[in-house]
Amino acid sequence: MGAEELNSFARSAYDYGFRRDAHQLIDWGYQDALPAIHSKLLEEEITGLIVEAIEERLDDPFTPERFDRYSIDEEKPIAVEGRKGKKRRRLDLAVVSGHSRPRPRYIFEAKRLRKNGYPIGKYLGEDGLKCFIQGVYASQYPEAAMIGYVQSDTASYWELELQRSFDKDLNNDLCVVQLLQKVKVLSSMPDVWLSKHGRMAGNVIAVHHIFLDCSASSD
Repeated sequence: MGAEELNSFARSAYDYGFRRDAHQLIDWGYQDALPAIHSKLLEEEITGLIVEAIEERLDDPFTPERFDRYSIDEEKPIAVEGRKGKKRRRLDLAVVSGHSRPRPRYIFEAKRLRKNGYPIGKYLGEDGLKCFIQGVYASQYPEAAMIGYVQSDTASYWELELQRSFDKDLNNDLCVVQLLQKVKVLSSMPDVWLSKHGRMAGNVIAVHHIFLDCSASSD
């Protein structure tokens, strides 16, 4: 879809159910895949398990009918930064709504969070949060989400690490215009925070930070 601008109706969809439903699909996928998730899995492996579970939910006749309008993209290549072919970046996960055209996408970028290898810096870096801030991902959308696959410590620990990083951002590389706030999109998903960031185009993107416990032992 590139940088095509959403019309006002499509933009308003985020506040009228799209955000809730996109997060609900992630929550269902995570909960259904949780027995197979453990602390040694790679990011792509966890995402793959969640996506498979979401697709099963979408095919389930007991899933509410409003979810018929949605589909799920995993590792979708996108043409940004002049990249072509195999050099294209790939979105980790996107929920696509068929409720309006152009079809809005709720984009999720996932990163592992674990001491000794996957610190908060990678979550924030050029392949993480900065992809949204720099407009590489979701440039035409008012909001998106980061998913932290917590493989050590707790969600509270990583939320504090994230807050400290924002507080120490003296050069404003992260363009924070609203610091972290605890939010509740779904009652079944308690570890969600929200921050807002300025972008080079002059607009602001709201980013939900979703921390999912993936710390179970593989034994």
